[in-house]
Amino acid sequence: MRSAINSRFRIQKLALYGLTLYLLGCAVLGGVIPYIAKQQAPAILAEQLGRSVTLQDVRINPFTLELNISGLVINEFNSQQTFASLANVYANIQLWQSITSWSLVIEDIRLVKPTIKVARSQAADQQVVFNFSDIMTRLSQNTQPTPTSTEPSVIPAISIANIQIQQGVFTLDDNVTDTHINYPNINVSLAQFNSLSSALNDKQEQVNRYNLSIEDQFKASVTLQGQFQLAPLAIEGDLNVTGIDLSRYWSVVDQLFAMNLAEGMLSLNGQYKVILQDKNLAPITDIKVTKGQIIIDRFKALYQQDEKIAIDVLALKNINLDSLKKRVNIDEFHTKNGKIKLKITPTGADLVALLLPKNTELTTEVDTVNHTRTDDTPSEALNSDTTKASTSEPSAPVTDKAVAVVNKLTTEVATEQTTDADDATINSTSQHTQASLGSDTTALSAPTAETTSVTPQSQTVSKAVDADAPWLVTLNKISIAEYLVDLGEGIASDNIILWQIGPIDISTGIVKSDLSTPIDYQLSAGINAQSLLTSVGQIDAVAQTVDADIDFSNMLLSRLQPYIAPYINMTIEDGMFSTKGRLHADAKDMLTYSGSANISQLHINDNVLKQPLLTWETMDINQLAFDRQQAKIDIDEINFDTLFSRLIISADRTTNISALINTTDTATPPKQVGVEPSNARATSADEAAVLSAGNELPATAKPAQMQLNINKIGFKDSSAFFADNSLTPNFASGIEMLNGQITNLSSNPETTASVDLTGKIDKYAPVTLKGDVNPLLAQPYLDLNLNFDKVELTSVNPYSGTYAGYYIDKGLLSLDLNYQLKNNALVGSNHVVIDQLKLGKPSNSSLATSLPVTLAVALLQDRNGVIDLGVDVSGDIDSPSFSFGSIIINALGNVITKVVTSPFSFLAGLVGDDEEMDRISFDYGLSTITLKQKTTLDKLAKALIDRPLLNLNIKGSVDLINDQQALAESQLHKKLAKTAGIKFKDFPKSLSASQFPATGPIADALYQLAEQELSQPPQDIKQTLKQQTPEITEAELITRWHIGLYNMLKNQQQSTRDDLGELAQQRAKAVKAYLIDQAGIDAGKVFVLESRINTAEDAAEASLELQVK
Repeated sequence: MRSAINSRFRIQKLALYGLTLYLLGCAVLGGVIPYIAKQQAPAILAEQLGRSVTLQDVRINPFTLELNISGLVINEFNSQQTFASLANVYANIQLWQSITSWSLVIEDIRLVKPTIKVARSQAADQQVVFNFSDIMTRLSQNTQPTPTSTEPSVIPAISIANIQIQQGVFTLDDNVTDTHINYPNINVSLAQFNSLSSALNDKQEQVNRYNLSIEDQFKASVTLQGQFQLAPLAIEGDLNVTGIDLSRYWSVVDQLFAMNLAEGMLSLNGQYKVILQDKNLAPITDIKVTKGQIIIDRFKALYQQDEKIAIDVLALKNINLDSLKKRVNIDEFHTKNGKIKLKITPTGADLVALLLPKNTELTTEVDTVNHTRTDDTPSEALNSDTTKASTSEPSAPVTDKAVAVVNKLTTEVATEQTTDADDATINSTSQHTQASLGSDTTALSAPTAETTSVTPQSQTVSKAVDADAPWLVTLNKISIAEYLVDLGEGIASDNIILWQIGPIDISTGIVKSDLSTPIDYQLSAGINAQSLLTSVGQIDAVAQTVDADIDFSNMLLSRLQPYIAPYINMTIEDGMFSTKGRLHADAKDMLTYSGSANISQLHINDNVLKQPLLTWETMDINQLAFDRQQAKIDIDEINFDTLFSRLIISADRTTNISALINTTDTATPPKQVGVEPSNARATSADEAAVLSAGNELPATAKPAQMQLNINKIGFKDSSAFFADNSLTPNFASGIEMLNGQITNLSSNPETTASVDLTGKIDKYAPVTLKGDVNPLLAQPYLDLNLNFDKVELTSVNPYSGTYAGYYIDKGLLSLDLNYQLKNNALVGSNHVVIDQLKLGKPSNSSLATSLPVTLAVALLQDRNGVIDLGVDVSGDIDSPSFSFGSIIINALGNVITKVVTSPFSFLAGLVGDDEEMDRISFDYGLSTITLKQKTTLDKLAKALIDRPLLNLNIKGSVDLINDQQALAESQLHKKLAKTAGIKFKDFPKSLSASQFPATGPIADALYQLAEQELSQPPQDIKQTLKQQTPEITEAELITRWHIGLYNMLKNQQQSTRDDLGELAQQRAKAVKAYLIDQAGIDAGKVFVLESRINTAEDAAEASLELQVK
């Protein structure tokens, strides 16, 4: 009993002690500790932070173990302004649950209105400092370094039902960039926190759930909600970012860029899961992102208040990322309604420079490491035309470097093929490739790219560093819609030419970062609200090939005027170009294009003459094929409809074509826009040699000569105009209604083209051109027949007046010309027919020929008014003085010269004879026409009848000696006839000294005349003869006597000049009489010239002379 009482007493005593201790503990916990904390905590914090710290109140409920701290304020350094504050901290510890569970159990933790203000400024020494830099420095000085441990830390057992941060405020004042950002509403909640729970692994959906919400002063928000665990360390959740106005944050980097971001709303959402420890708590990095989406709305960038970029939507849709597999998969990159202003000059694209940091040096240096490809693409593909061009331009744009890097990448990828069948193992050689890519990509924003050389040692080091597989980014689709680009182009022209390209729509198939698969694309782009370019094709970056179907329609050719204006004095007023075909190109100099082309409504004006130079309705190429490697162009048909061209010879004998070339260089350099890029250029010969390696042609290599084959060139209702203003008056003519075709035109020397063209000159005169030709050969070939029919000669009055000396009143010209040219030797025949030619008044031209043109016309024109000539020509086109016009003119000139210098030979040729007909010979002393003379005069009469424009002048002449003797003998005969009493007509015509009769009346008359006229009697003369020759017979004596008397009497006869003049005149009259009376010549065509005065005494004949009526 006693022991029971003692036991109960002890229990009561212990209970009393316990109660006392409890009450004492409550008193200490509820009163002493809060008081001490309130008094000492600010001082301790101030000592640690070096700042003024105030604490308003600390309360602890000892019974419920609730803690309340309020009014905590940390001031700025040496200032009464608030750096950080906390309105209230509330915590509720569950003691009994903590004891029974052997863990710290807290019901609730709440932080209300925590605030912090971060400021950045620049000190006097230009060093950038934060308003908490002094705290960091002080804490680092007061904190002893703790030894690092490789052992995993032990996580204490803690359970917290609810953790909240309410109405937090964060303020950033960046005085360096004048940026001020305020986040006035930050809320964080954590539910059912258990430090030892593997909530994610165990699928405990209500454990360790968190929610973070941040809003800025512009009502943009960031929210994260999800679940996490501490062992193994992992977190997952959903991220949602909405309404982030990027322009509000641009001031942070504004000083780095020339461009200013005026607008841009960022939205971002997706699911994420991050695992940082494996099941053994070893550190790993496993990041997964699913269903991610990044959207920027209303993006707008300005440069000097000029809107350079404005885009309605930029979006990456359904982003999935796996860091273990190093894979990123994006369903689509989508952008819509973009407007871009871009200016390109020889120094680069202004927009590229504006988008890069101001101090970025634009360089084109690339890694010149030689790589050996294992496939059929040679290493020379690395040195593409783009790379070579960039090294030759000053201050080459950064885009050239990007192209160089891509070229390098694609070459290496093709060389170092990866094997990634199950997204598992990546070949280590491809790792080296990715490392090289990474270094080159980084170099895009660096001043220069490092040039390295490949050695086995460097490859080993690279592989050791890059042990992991490269990242692979797969973009399933690119969609660019309704874009508009205002392009100022200043490369092909010295001036900035404005182009408006849009709407632009581009879509692609799958695009991989390793470029291992070809990229399918579709493109549609309007140009200047007139043209439309559409293309569907495939780009293989590894093989460096492009296969594309192209449809380019309604290109306004007048847009090209600024490019040609500095060089050619012509204006493209109108014209539409269209083409449709298939293009294939690669980096190995392969370029093929097959399709069709069309130029319609072409109108080109001559700026010098202010007249149309070249026009047509349509020029249609139905099918063409171009192959650059084979140097070949094949065209099926080129058809011209209503083609017109103009050729003018000016007064100084230059042509309007030569005047089109503008020899005055008035171009001025374009005004540069944007950040001035560096003018650095590779000057080292060694560097240039490396960059161009594989691109040089052998020293003896020559580019292949382009082969051209055209099956047909057709002309419909075409025309041409020709004028020669070097003549007075000016000449102008045209060929119209030109129709026909040229077939099988080729540069192949084994082929010839057939020509079949018809037209009309001055609307009425038909012209045809037929034959074979090949003008594309080194030694052109032709066999052509050109025919003009009944061309009005009045149209060539300027030429006839200038060079012939006469204008033409009337006449028609027909030509049949045939020319053959082979081996540079020209042979031709011209058949010229001029009908009813009538010359007008003389022109008095100083350039007129000296030939008697009217005589030539009279000789050539027949009785029907027709001149019919055949003229053969020949020449060597290798001769420096050769020209088609000169050999034709010379040939015609030779014909006319021959006609007018030997007109009777020409007339003889008309009657099929080669006898000269300009002289009619007579017997001495006579004026009668003989039979031979009649034959000659008959032929002459026939020719004169066929040449009605010719008159004939006749003038007689004598042979002084022979005609005098003949006249003396004729006078003697008359006297003998009279003395003998015989009529003269009956007198023997054959009587001569040697044939004189021995007896009879005539002998008696001889004796009688001798008695009368000789000073010596006849018998005395006979006696003298007998004495001199006594041996002769009587008969011989009489014969000699008669001869002597006859000659002596003939010598006594005297013929005067008048007698000779009369003989000449009678001869001329005899010719005229025969031509009129016997040959039927019109008496008005034959004229006898006065022959008695100044009588010609060199021949017994009648001279003939032709004269134009």
